Amino acid sequence: MKWWEKICAQCGSCCHEKVRLSKNRYVYYENIKCPHLRDDGSCDVYHERFCVSPGCKKMTLLRAMTATWLPPDCAYVEWAKRHHIRFAPECEWIVSLDEELD
Repeated sequence: MKWWEKICAQCGSCCHEKVRLSKNRYVYYENIKCPHLRDDGSCDVYHERFCVSPGCKKMTLLRAMTATWLPPDCAYVEWAKRHHIRFAPECEWIVSLDEELD
């Protein structure tokens, strides 16, 4: 595992379904997650994740700096903020257990 991957806190936030409502507003679905995400936040298919799960995105420095779809408590986002290289705007996050918003 490389130093960059060790930053990950294995919270699983990036493995849950998110829907963008507007430029700075997202819905985070706690109950819709990647089928390979374990309860402890690790991945069943970590080394093959990009082949097995096409929706899985590789976390890069650029994504940590700019991706608005990463929640503010993501360890990569926190790392980028500590190093003053987080350029994505703050977003409003709506956490939902339902698949549909009222």
